[in-house]
Amino acid sequence: MKIRTRKTPKHARTRLAAAHLGCRMLDSHRYREALDCFERALGQTAVVTAGRECEAPCVQRAATALLAEMVSQKPAWATGQFSLGYAYEQLRDYRRARPHLEKAMSLDAALAARVESLLSNMHWNEGNYAAGLACADRAIQADPGYGFAHLARADCCSALCRITEACQSRRRAIELQPHPEPHSNLLFEMNFLTDTTPENLFAEACRWNSLYAAPMAARIQPHTNAPDPERRLRVGYVSPDLCNHAMMRFFPPVIEHHDRSRFETFVYAVGSKSDDVTEQFRRSVDNYASMPGAGPEFAERARADGIDILVDLAGHTMGRAFLGFALKPAPVQVSWLGLLSTTGLTAMDYFIGDAHMPCPGTEHLFSEKLYRLRAESCYRPLADVPLAPPPCLERGYVTFGSFNNPRKIARDVVKLWSAILHLAPRSRLLLKYRGLDTEAVQDRYRSWFLEDGIVPERIRFLGASLPLDYLRAFGEIDIALDPFPYNGGTTTLDSLWMGVPVVTLAGRLAVQRSGASVLSACGLNDLVAHTPEQYLADTVPRIPDLRRQVRQALQSSPLMDEIGLVRSVENAYRDMWRAWCRAQVERL
Repeated sequence: MKIRTRKTPKHARTRLAAAHLGCRMLDSHRYREALDCFERALGQTAVVTAGRECEAPCVQRAATALLAEMVSQKPAWATGQFSLGYAYEQLRDYRRARPHLEKAMSLDAALAARVESLLSNMHWNEGNYAAGLACADRAIQADPGYGFAHLARADCCSALCRITEACQSRRRAIELQPHPEPHSNLLFEMNFLTDTTPENLFAEACRWNSLYAAPMAARIQPHTNAPDPERRLRVGYVSPDLCNHAMMRFFPPVIEHHDRSRFETFVYAVGSKSDDVTEQFRRSVDNYASMPGAGPEFAERARADGIDILVDLAGHTMGRAFLGFALKPAPVQVSWLGLLSTTGLTAMDYFIGDAHMPCPGTEHLFSEKLYRLRAESCYRPLADVPLAPPPCLERGYVTFGSFNNPRKIARDVVKLWSAILHLAPRSRLLLKYRGLDTEAVQDRYRSWFLEDGIVPERIRFLGASLPLDYLRAFGEIDIALDPFPYNGGTTTLDSLWMGVPVVTLAGRLAVQRSGASVLSACGLNDLVAHTPEQYLADTVPRIPDLRRQVRQALQSSPLMDEIGLVRSVENAYRDMWRAWCRAQVERL
């Protein structure tokens, strides 16, 4: 980037007005307009030379550079200090952002809520969640009605596994200023709460639909897709997780095994996540569209591509792109594989599950029509790692374990796991996941177990590891404990692949049925409990060679029949398409 300046005369008052307007434009991410304002304020013209592909960030940096020049000339200008700090924060240059934000707050106490919220967000991005929470609390104290402060607090609480507080803060933020993304985050996090029911989750999803999706219904255009029930169909898949993510244990086999004579597939990668896994996957896809900044704009691309069936692979974890489904770009829209709960969208036609998930009897609590397959998905292991013998044979005591996201381990879960440890007095518990090697998270769980009479020496924590080391770590445990109400999904399958039996507690929420879904598909129904008492009983150690039996059960199940799963999904798509075609004929 190069900036060439040329001095021009300006009146001081006009320049000040232009400077303040430029700050507003910069804070609103309107960088070209901000740059023009700062040029007028400085009495100079900036010429930015950059390639077309990097024009926006180049203009952003140019506007920031001009504002920095102005602030250096007028260091007591609170508005300028704040806008410059915010601009650096947007550029992820936190080292430069902090002193300007703190200076702005010292110059104008009225900026405290905004400054502390930005500092909280920076701490969150850096992984300093406790510090971020402290900043968010100070922001709320300065201005209880500032919605972004409550969102910053929610993010930090969620990262610290304080999900109840996270949901409370998100609800408050939505009350102050309804917005689809934090509301989607609330719908996702509600699945972690033990007092969430299918009824109140459905009600909240419908509220989301009413607030943000329903007002877009007037923009839905008629579909011009030919209503031929047997023709080759165009199927589009939408996901933000086509990277080193659990989704990639399930989705690549679908793309690889689709019958190309009957289906043409399209993949829309929304959001900014991308890595080596992404690059490898995109080479296997005939029609791949990367939309790193995409919001609902992907809907225009899907409609232009003539998609017949559009498949959501993330639900309310998709971010701002999810609203694209409200525009109904395809005649048939399906939710599958991502978040196991209703989307609430009236524009979403189907939800794919199996006999156990969602819970039979809760069909009316889905806005979508349920389509149940023999198995909801197929699983591809990370690697063929040899099985290890049960560690209890050498140690003389049982080691229980959970490698799930600690956000799934609520207080009620710890109470039940503590009861299990009391029933087996010499037993131990191993908890492993990203972030569990930090004291802030460990202390929370240690205190809970200690309240239940379990001394810290019986609980061991491990953080993240490389894929092969992660799989080998299952050799450290004898029995895996499935959390609730949010059961493990990929983690449960990884455990079974490594021969470790998993005990699950089934409930009414769809996310508390994934354990039952997986274990039943493997013929391991005796490991599925329906009451806490059964859950306790099912933790009795199994025969030593169960590890080999468990892997074999998984291998012979429909969960590892990739071609069979894809054919069943294709048949489901065809049924859905035929139903749409019949509806078109009936309208004539």
